[in-house]
Amino acid sequence: MATPSQSIELPLTLHVSEQTKDALVERAAASGTDLAGYLSVIAEQTVQRPMSLEQICGPVYQNFLDSGMTDDELSDVLEKEKHLARAKRRAGQAP
Repeated sequence: MATPSQSIELPLTLHVSEQTKDALVERAAASGTDLAGYLSVIAEQTVQRPMSLEQICGPVYQNFLDSGMTDDELSDVLEKEKHLARAKRRAGQAP
């Protein structure tokens, strides 16, 4: 994302519905910025190169590689954990 010293002003007019404008103003306020700042962040994020799985997962990905576990083994572990989490959630929601 551009730093303040790297940013330029880009005057433009957007044509959106009143509902869209209101929703954007709300989201901007919720993120602690004004509408122009919020839309600037969205524009910067839109043109950024997507992050790789390694960048997103960082140490978790490296730990997986270091473990020597196969993709199938990881899949089995995740599947078991998913079922355990669902069972715990159901047990907590039972009357």
